[in-house]
Amino acid sequence: MKFGKNRLTLSKEKQLEKRHYNIVIGLMISFVTYYFFFEPNLIGYDSRYTIYVFLLPTLLGLLTLAVYRRRFLTNKFTTNKGFKLWTFMTVLYLVQGIVFSYLSFGQVAKISWDILNDKTAKQNIEEVFDCQVTRFWNGKRSSIDFLFNDRHNKFDVQYETIKDYISKNPDDYYLTITARKGLWNYYLVERWDIKNKKTSGQ
Repeated sequence: MKFGKNRLTLSKEKQLEKRHYNIVIGLMISFVTYYFFFEPNLIGYDSRYTIYVFLLPTLLGLLTLAVYRRRFLTNKFTTNKGFKLWTFMTVLYLVQGIVFSYLSFGQVAKISWDILNDKTAKQNIEEVFDCQVTRFWNGKRSSIDFLFNDRHNKFDVQYETIKDYISKNPDDYYLTITARKGLWNYYLVERWDIKNKKTSGQ
């Protein structure tokens, strides 16, 4: 009787794991789609964003997931003994939980903030900033690194955009960025252009 009950529990757990797997795949597809097609181009930095839009939602999601899966976790940690196995399971489930929390709670918070920030920025006038280029980078993802308000920022770009600058000295160039101020210390970028200091008279 006990053996049959264990088999039934195992079957339910496998079905639940499959459902969770499908949810994670869906969240990952949503994340990639938003990142490549809808995420606004922002510059700036503010610790409030890190705390309220990234850390707190992710921790809330992790806590919610732990409560939701408490029976599964309790069973795993009570039936498996040994410090090494406990450490492995702790790291494994913690990483899984953080990824799931960020893809769910974290992304909801980020998208909500992006929408509110976009509405705020659209109500403000355009401002123009001249930012020193620090690097033209051609790696897995090509980028232009620059300084904005004395902090490092970057634009992810196509290789064709910077191929003529890879061998050039970044100190000879700057970015002219047209942006609107949004929430906190973030700016919504409207457009930008690479300029040579010598030919532009700077």
